[in-house]
Amino acid sequence: MFNIAGSIKLFALDLDGTLYRGQKKVAGAITLIDYLRDNFQVFFFTNNSTKTAGEIHEKLNSLGIECRLSEVYTSAAAAAMYLNESGLNNLYVIGSDGFRSELEGRGLHIVDNDSADNLVVGFDADFNYTKIATAFSILLKGGKFIACNEDGSYPVGESRYMPGCGAMVGAIAASAAKKPDFIVGKPNTYILSKIAGKHRIKHDEILVVGDSYESDVMMALNFKSKAILINPQKSVINKNMVVLEDLHKTLLYITLVQKRV
Repeated sequence: MFNIAGSIKLFALDLDGTLYRGQKKVAGAITLIDYLRDNFQVFFFTNNSTKTAGEIHEKLNSLGIECRLSEVYTSAAAAAMYLNESGLNNLYVIGSDGFRSELEGRGLHIVDNDSADNLVVGFDADFNYTKIATAFSILLKGGKFIACNEDGSYPVGESRYMPGCGAMVGAIAASAAKKPDFIVGKPNTYILSKIAGKHRIKHDEILVVGDSYESDVMMALNFKSKAILINPQKSVINKNMVVLEDLHKTLLYITLVQKRV
């Protein structure tokens, strides 16, 4: 059990599989968030690259999870930030219309053929051989390979999963014999570093809540932050994390720890 009162100032909450599954809100989400807002800063993050940050913001509010747009961090928006910071432009984009909109909305230029200088890959439900071939050609020319994430799958409902962005990234990486030059999403710490930097929060003042050890928790541990894993089937021993059954147990744990300090 780690200290929360006095040491933790910010909660970073995963979305897919943690606060909602598909279009359904997870039981206990609103009660937990209401409690956290009274005691901590709260932000939301997701590896989902298919939607703009604005669209994710709208979804949260439609589910009754009230938040500001500035509190929402997505791998799509983070990819745009990274590309601008790195001076990478003239992009061939594999991804959704929402992803393309996010990139273009932040001043990036998209080229729909292999004359592009660089490649950026998000989740693409219309992924096909032609897109692999175009990406392959760009990488052979020395273009940079930026990926939103390498998630193998994502939750779409109770006990239902679908192939994730990692399927697109893996196919391209295998064909070109080249791994991504940079992966924006978790377990990379890029998104968490942006949250910390913008809001002047130290790494050890952050607690991440998520349902994936491989992405959510590893991002937190890589950033030297603390984590709560919502997964009753996972058994992990680490002084900087705890494993809990659900969001109701998470709220109970947080309130108990605060009272004991």
